[in-house]
Amino acid sequence: MNLVIFDIDGTLTNTKQIDETCFVNSFASEFGFVNINSNWAEYKNITDSGITQQIFQERLQRQPSELEIKRFKLAFVEKLQQEISTHKHLFSSIPGAEKVLAELQTSITWCVAIATGGWYNSSLLKLQAADLEIHNIPLASSDDGISREDIINAAILKAKNNYNIEEFTKIVFIGDGIWDIKTARNLNISFIGIANYQAPEKLLDSGAKTVLQDFDNCDFTKLLDAAEVPKYNIPFLLHITQRLQWEQAKDNDIYIAESLANEGFIHCSKVAQIVPVANRFFYNQQKLVILLIDSQKVEAEIRYEAAETGEIFPHIYGSLNIDAVAQVINFASGVNGYFDLPKQLQDLLSETE
Repeated sequence: MNLVIFDIDGTLTNTKQIDETCFVNSFASEFGFVNINSNWAEYKNITDSGITQQIFQERLQRQPSELEIKRFKLAFVEKLQQEISTHKHLFSSIPGAEKVLAELQTSITWCVAIATGGWYNSSLLKLQAADLEIHNIPLASSDDGISREDIINAAILKAKNNYNIEEFTKIVFIGDGIWDIKTARNLNISFIGIANYQAPEKLLDSGAKTVLQDFDNCDFTKLLDAAEVPKYNIPFLLHITQRLQWEQAKDNDIYIAESLANEGFIHCSKVAQIVPVANRFFYNQQKLVILLIDSQKVEAEIRYEAAETGEIFPHIYGSLNIDAVAQVINFASGVNGYFDLPKQLQDLLSETE
């Protein structure tokens, strides 16, 4: 059996902003802490417990007592309940989340768990407000650990006990933050990104192979099967083309792909996406090159958009100016017709680690 683990805020529910507002206001109402830094990426542990401990240390030069933590949790839940009663629309689910959870709970190959950086009671409240059915789904929270890694490991352990599984064949974490990618990489588990709040290019640039806008219009089980551990990335867009077409483009100082006329844009990928794209669209072809494109130098507009699979890819809406191409790498399929990542790209990746 395999295991898929979901984050909550920004992944299953549209509660990122209201959660932040109630969280920050709870510090003010209970302890008089104002001007809280809400750039969570700057905290050592991006969890409710980790952030709370760090704020107390910075403000009072000590850790919070158990009683203070209890007071904070109660105040936080109370503020969320008040918002639910007056602004229920702020607690909606991510499109397709309800359907995906329901399908996975009847799967014969996938088990489901939840791992959130939030406190348990506040997290459960948000899931219920979003009308998501999580009965019998194990949930690990900030009550189980201070770091994201601790919480996911707790979710894995709870899932093993809940489903009576000794070891899972594959584990995939679904999250929406850059810190979620780092956590998956640290734990050596696969990852799928949800770009409902985060700009998709940030998730792709951080090494996610698969990024979705939401759970609608995709074969989610198929994406789970193909999910991989997030790798480090290189700061380029990648485009596959015929070597002859590239040579002709150099003579004209401009590159125009056939898709520009047919679809209105030039298809591109990030490094984690390039091999699956090649195997799908260029199987058994030899005379190809990969263009490494510096997005900062591209004169045309770049948009990150969902393909028919639901995955998000970069698209260049216009012709490509030649001076934006930083490097050209020969690209040919193997004897079996399939592609592997070229050594030059492997070397570039190793330099970023």
